[in-house]
Amino acid sequence: MARWWESGTGSRTAGRILGWLMICDPPHRSAAELVEDLGISTGSVSTQMKVLAGIGFVEKITFPGDRSTYHQLKEDVWVKVMWSEVDQLERMLAISVVGSTVVPEDRPDRVTDIGLIAQFFLEKWPGFMDELIDFLEKERTNG
Repeated sequence: MARWWESGTGSRTAGRILGWLMICDPPHRSAAELVEDLGISTGSVSTQMKVLAGIGFVEKITFPGDRSTYHQLKEDVWVKVMWSEVDQLERMLAISVVGSTVVPEDRPDRVTDIGLIAQFFLEKWPGFMDELIDFLEKERTNG
């Protein structure tokens, strides 16, 4: 997980934390537990948890009678991540609109394809997501 996360311009430490939160039992950890479990510094845990929370992957939770704060993956985080691709596609489409004013004569596809690809996926994405949710529900029920 750490290397995959890092390959997408995230930090390896954030990927390690994310991977651990995917498999730990119980499914939440305090900052102190993450330091101990993963052998990373308190500062790194603090910094990377802010990053992961800021992009919507983790949330803080507390329990009555326990003064610690814990971190866990948000419910259905992977579905939410896939839905967030719509934002990226809309930004791609906006780039194509701006770029349409300066389309080069030599290989105009360098500018036009970004908009065409964005349009294609923006039209298809809601259906893909409906299929994904149906698939997950079916697999979770049968698994």
